[in-house]
Amino acid sequence: MSMLWVWVIVIVAAVLLEATSPIQLVSIWAAISGVVALILCLCNVDMAIQIIVFLVLTVILIILTRPLAKKMTKFPKAATNADRNIGKTGRVTKITDEEMGIFRVKVENNDWSATTEDSRALPVGTEINVLRIEGVKLIVAEKK
Repeated sequence: MSMLWVWVIVIVAAVLLEATSPIQLVSIWAAISGVVALILCLCNVDMAIQIIVFLVLTVILIILTRPLAKKMTKFPKAATNADRNIGKTGRVTKITDEEMGIFRVKVENNDWSATTEDSRALPVGTEINVLRIEGVKLIVAEKK
């Protein structure tokens, strides 16, 4: 197979991977380097040089632009209404999984899945303080 077709396939594959990847700006650098290698191929540059230029340019582009791209696509964490439960008190209503230390609590008439920092199940009826939220689970401590 001619190197011309190899570079066309590399470019198309990199663009398709970039378009379908949930991680942004991963393979676009290989597509750009593939275009440069394709131009070198059209200028009848030695195959080894084409490959070296492709690899070196891909690495350089990743090193120079990936941190900038990550910074540009990073979004601040948005506070939710659930954050207002931090610091509130509630009561354990049900033990869901005693071994895993998971139980249900009621905080301001809302039912939540909860655990303690040491993954210890608290008895039903125990009053709790909400320390923080991790995902959809409250991290609580027994009210003193």
